[in-house]
Amino acid sequence: MKEDYSLANPKWSGRSKGTAFGYRTFIFLFKHVGIRAAYALLHCVVPWYVITARASNRALRHFFARVRSRSPNVRLSRMRSYMFLGRSLIDRAAVRAGLAQRYTFTTNGREHLRAMADAGQGGLVISAHVGNWELASHLLRENDLRLSVVMLDEEHEAIKRTLERNTEKPAAHIIALKEDLSHLYRINAALKEGRLVCFNGDRNLPGARTLTGDLLGSPAEFPMGPFAVAFSMRVPVSFAFVVRTGPMAYGFSATSPIPVGTSVDDLFKRFVAELERTVIAHPSQWSNFFDFWNDG
Repeated sequence: MKEDYSLANPKWSGRSKGTAFGYRTFIFLFKHVGIRAAYALLHCVVPWYVITARASNRALRHFFARVRSRSPNVRLSRMRSYMFLGRSLIDRAAVRAGLAQRYTFTTNGREHLRAMADAGQGGLVISAHVGNWELASHLLRENDLRLSVVMLDEEHEAIKRTLERNTEKPAAHIIALKEDLSHLYRINAALKEGRLVCFNGDRNLPGARTLTGDLLGSPAEFPMGPFAVAFSMRVPVSFAFVVRTGPMAYGFSATSPIPVGTSVDDLFKRFVAELERTVIAHPSQWSNFFDFWNDG
């Protein structure tokens, strides 16, 4: 996804803070030297953020405190979180560059999405910024599932050109969020075509309608949009995540579909519960490096 990993701002802006030179460097390494060489370069980059990224470090401290209250024996550190983020970005680019065969993928629940697609009415797949969700489109493409991914499309043009020259086209159809809400018409059209429309349900833009849910013992705001779309357009919903399970290995999981007509509040509560379970199981893969709970 095209999100802000600024590691310096307390709020999410929806924009990537990488540079075109940085992307070219990593792409050159994993294409000509190897993916593990790109990983090795992170040992030079990550310590800088551990020392200097004050806002994201503060956000991680607050996050770690909440996770420990739920799972006190879990091993957590800023270094592990930043290293996962770096590896995640490398893996996304490597898979898009046609190197998916170098990874190991396991799946659990993909048949639920297959059933939603075969029903012909479309459906929503809601995930979050934990793990490496972008790899899901490559996994699901193997089943010939037609996907539309809703996201912001605000990456810097230089980075976009670098990725387009050096990687494959995305495996999914992109629906860009627009201020004029025209994306709602495109979402509706995609669902009528029987597509699975994928959202991330854990980041809200300024001014957007939100829902408040208890995550890791504290209230946090989430976007209402994905849950309102599911209810108003009367389509089933599955919650899905892709998490790193080992070196160059990922696992995909999806819940059984939640029936059409389930209320917005019930959909939202189920999502937050599923997100919390995933976060507790994989805390170092949490990729919201900003003040998620508005701690100030």
